[in-house]
Amino acid sequence: MTRRIIAIALLGVVLAFLPGCWSQNATIIDPNDFDPNIPLGPGEFGLVKLDPKDYPDMRTAWADRNNLEKAINKSLEYLSHKSAPNFFPSGPNDPITFNQVQQSLLSVKAMLHDPAMTPDRFQQEIVSRFDVWTSKGFDRQGSVWFTAYFTPIYYGSRTPTAEFRYPIYRCPPDLVRDRNTGDILGQQQPDGTLRPYPTRRELSANNGAALHGLELMYFRDPMEPYIIQVQGSAKVILPDRSEVYVGYDGKNGRDYHGLGQQLLEAHKLDPRHLSLPAVLDYYRQHPEERETAINNSDSFVFLKEYASAEEKAEWPKGSLNVQVTENRSLATDKHIFPRASLTFIAVDRPASDGVSMYPYRGFALDQDTGGAIRAAGRADIYVGIGDQAGQQAGHQYAKGRLYYIFLKPQFVPAAPGYPELKPTAAPRPGSPAAGTPRGPAAPADPSMFPGAHPGG
Repeated sequence: MTRRIIAIALLGVVLAFLPGCWSQNATIIDPNDFDPNIPLGPGEFGLVKLDPKDYPDMRTAWADRNNLEKAINKSLEYLSHKSAPNFFPSGPNDPITFNQVQQSLLSVKAMLHDPAMTPDRFQQEIVSRFDVWTSKGFDRQGSVWFTAYFTPIYYGSRTPTAEFRYPIYRCPPDLVRDRNTGDILGQQQPDGTLRPYPTRRELSANNGAALHGLELMYFRDPMEPYIIQVQGSAKVILPDRSEVYVGYDGKNGRDYHGLGQQLLEAHKLDPRHLSLPAVLDYYRQHPEERETAINNSDSFVFLKEYASAEEKAEWPKGSLNVQVTENRSLATDKHIFPRASLTFIAVDRPASDGVSMYPYRGFALDQDTGGAIRAAGRADIYVGIGDQAGQQAGHQYAKGRLYYIFLKPQFVPAAPGYPELKPTAAPRPGSPAAGTPRGPAAPADPSMFPGAHPGG
């Protein structure tokens, strides 16, 4: 979805809300006080193992398990792929093994089916049989900026008309990716050599002449194709009222520079009012600046249609090439954190009105990535489909904590007391479309609108 992405570029503006209570009053943090994208040192692992006395209280989260098993099954589906073990460990100093991640998920899934598993007993199981690690964050003290991404719903057309004029594009056949990692290698030249893939500005020149013939769908508003790229997926309602599902299928491998970040850097938007609606409203009032701002981001995302019944049932997908789950899928930097893992997040989140904040404690699976989701201090929550999800995603800017939960090594591969459960893989979609890497999916760039996902 890749992903997955939201992206107003958070780089710096964050609304910290009073913990432990409802609040509509934001504490503004000076964007110059920190950089959430500060990289780790060479070979540095992004997690720190906690002493059991410092484990977070997960009892409330255990009481809210809606869709948790579904998300766990999606991670197990990914781990069932032959290529998945190649991505463990995530780095030279990462001690987490493939078996440890898989068996951790199987053990927690088994606990979901235990009728005697109370929140108190679950907490005891975590303390006795699991290691809990925390992200080092952007400040080496565990602080992580959480944003969110979603799937928009737009009206569109398969053919250009006077009303629908602004396209999204299929993946070009000359885009070359690493068959094992999905990383973008460049553009295939006639002589067989590779060169960096053109930037967004180059691809958009002369009304997109470089991509002519690859148009997938057309939209009314020029911002809509951009938002679809940033979010990594969309539901499209055609003139005959039929619905089409589109999702991430690759990118040009260039850097992402979000619209919100640009407005902040130019002092055109008050940090206290940073949100996706605020960014969109600014460009509605200043349409003459829109094209330049969009082209200031070199990143360009390509999309594909989910056509078959099997593909639609698995839409939208994240960078692990499995379906993401509302409020249960998380996008992080996959060069830092062990993919598919079970996480616990503690952060203030927007209520249904998209503005009021409440303290949230819950489980999520690390299943996506994004162009603006980099380093140990950033994470992006997938919040669902449609306008309400967009409202919540557009106001998710808060500092919190990110934890990873793994069975202690002595309990791997066997989890005492809990039988190994074989994951039930969802129906595999048909053969991948041209340009789709075999093996692991290409990293999605979910540059959502605060700062991150596919378009990233």
